[in-house]
Amino acid sequence: MSDRRVFRYDRGRLARNLAGLLPLAGFPVVLHLTGLADPVLYGLFGVAAATLVAGVLYSAARFKLVIEDAGLDVRGRLHHRRVAFTDLREVRVRRGRDKAARFMGPPPFRELVLRTDDRRLVVSSLPLGEEHFEAVCALIAERLPDGVDLG
Repeated sequence: MSDRRVFRYDRGRLARNLAGLLPLAGFPVVLHLTGLADPVLYGLFGVAAATLVAGVLYSAARFKLVIEDAGLDVRGRLHHRRVAFTDLREVRVRRGRDKAARFMGPPPFRELVLRTDDRRLVVSSLPLGEEHFEAVCALIAERLPDGVDLG
């Protein structure tokens, strides 16, 4: 098998995230039209918008998922994790997140949960997009050790 597949942040998702920040640009206009124009508020909205745009771009630039014969590497916003396929004990696909406070996408999105003896890795369809998520699931299913099924 000796092929290496690299997956990056989905461009369509990036565009939707950035478009979702556009209403933030409308607040200063509304403040101006209502007569509540204040340079401090403009500054606050500017800083908030710049911070949110930078966060979205940083997340998209940093995300990378690499699948190789021996395992997979996932680089997220803050962490880098490597999981060998021989260490996997359970692999399943679930709908949505297990933590409602972290819910951040249009339902139904899916997550691939990979468990080893001592840790768990969750790969979401949100940064990958549905098409690439399906490809990731298929590639992982091909490489699973005996006795472990994609549930």
